[in-house]
Amino acid sequence: MNTGGDNWQAAEWPICLAEPPVLVQMSAGLHGGQSTDRFQLPTLWSLHFYRYRATLELAGQVFPIRPGFVGLTPPNQPVLYRYEGPSPHLYAHFRLPPGTSTGTIPLMQDLGARFPVLYTQFEEVALAPHLPRWRRQARLWEILCQLTERPTPRTNTAGHPAVAATIERIEQRLGEPLSIAQLAREAGVSYGYLGRLFQQQVGTSAIGYLRQRRIERAEHLLKESTLPIKSVAIAVGIPDLHLFNKTIRSALGASPRALRTHSDS
Repeated sequence: MNTGGDNWQAAEWPICLAEPPVLVQMSAGLHGGQSTDRFQLPTLWSLHFYRYRATLELAGQVFPIRPGFVGLTPPNQPVLYRYEGPSPHLYAHFRLPPGTSTGTIPLMQDLGARFPVLYTQFEEVALAPHLPRWRRQARLWEILCQLTERPTPRTNTAGHPAVAATIERIEQRLGEPLSIAQLAREAGVSYGYLGRLFQQQVGTSAIGYLRQRRIERAEHLLKESTLPIKSVAIAVGIPDLHLFNKTIRSALGASPRALRTHSDS
């Protein structure tokens, strides 16, 4: 492992992705029942999509864990996790065929704005054990390949970082009760300033963007899945079924049931 001194972002592993990984386990997990966990996987690589705050100690170095980070640990590496509370995540345990390194992959990455996209891609197969193993392996292989590419820094000058951070949080937490005032505090700006930034950069208010994303995801789930309508409402953060029906009808011109029926015809 190249640790790059004390710079945790420079720590990386050589990895061979010339052939697909051999998937052993892929699912959602929850740590944090105890304040620490110490373990190792003797023969398996481990990939984690983190949605919590903690630290990871590995090879004599401490790595921060934050929502939006992705970590990769090779086989037979003792690790020590220190949690701050309930710690939900998605993970995959897998083997890689032996071969010459095709590149390097960071041990810990802050994916920034890329996290919601990759998380969704991973979630689609991680929580679908009925899918053929080869399909889940193919998705894992593609994601590993993408992780060899360093993400664009979150402070890209193309836009204000508070907007990027708020969009990221909305994508990660769309199914939760969300307050724009709270999102503004988390982004380090005032409610009014965040609204002005959104209007300038996105063309709508922050609350308008949140509403738009909820409607878009609800429409997708209603038309493309068999998830019960009540579950769709919960998944997009509008658990009040009456309000959900009213919102969808107002935005899309049809009730949730009508949208589902139309997609089946």
